[in-house]
Amino acid sequence: MYTLKEPTRKISLDAIKVWRISDSISIVATLLFWSVLLYLDHLYTWPNWIEIVLYVLIGITCISAVVELIILPVYKQKTWRYEIDDHCIQLKHGGAFKRTHMIIPIHKVYFVDTYQGPIVKKYNLATIKIGTIGFIHEIPNLPLEKATEIRNHIASLSELYKPKEDEHGVAGRN
Repeated sequence: MYTLKEPTRKISLDAIKVWRISDSISIVATLLFWSVLLYLDHLYTWPNWIEIVLYVLIGITCISAVVELIILPVYKQKTWRYEIDDHCIQLKHGGAFKRTHMIIPIHKVYFVDTYQGPIVKKYNLATIKIGTIGFIHEIPNLPLEKATEIRNHIASLSELYKPKEDEHGVAGRN
């Protein structure tokens, strides 16, 4: 009988830096947006409640920034686990409110790819994208060499590169 081994492989520690940089960009963009609206409020003297709402949104964004930049990246990196064996790929991550433990059978994999965005590339990391019939699953922020090795390993385990036999039993290319 096949037993699942609990996922133990971790993603790179540089994932914390990558998530902090990408979250900083979105937080700065959000604060700029609120600031422009606040400027327009003062310029065109909109109703007073709009100014109050904008200050509340700026405050919420600042509190959210502290959590997203200091706590969440470290927590996500510590809880992200994956495992790959001959039968399945396991992805396990989550936190206090929502935990995910996904099991993807190898024979359900339709494609596997590595991806690098500009921030991820700066740290020589890559994300593995695993495609099944309905979803694209990701293993984020792995060292590039390891991601390439894992991508090739998953492809060799799945049916992606195995020759198919025709009706006469002769192996051919896909």
